[in-house]
Amino acid sequence: MPFLEAFAEPYPETILFLTDPDRAAYRALNLRRGMGGLKSVGMLKSGIRAYRAGHRQSRTQGDPLQQGGIFVVAPGGQAVFIHRSETAGDHADTHAIVDAIPL
Repeated sequence: MPFLEAFAEPYPETILFLTDPDRAAYRALNLRRGMGGLKSVGMLKSGIRAYRAGHRQSRTQGDPLQQGGIFVVAPGGQAVFIHRSETAGDHADTHAIVDAIPL
């Protein structure tokens, strides 16, 4: 995956990047694929906000309909925070993610 190599290049070699080319984890975590239906209006708002902040869309790489998510997993394997994105720009609250991290 050439785009992963370009993404990982500026990071220290101590960071381990994992990929899921067969989407096995994607399916197991029940992540979404699609535009989000009526919720895609929020995606448009997010796109406008990002554009105004100076972010520009470059060439799409991978599956543009694949939505992501955030999972915080505690030692022992229990998921203590789950957010499945419904559209592009549907991000979990950063404070909620950090608060979920077990100390």
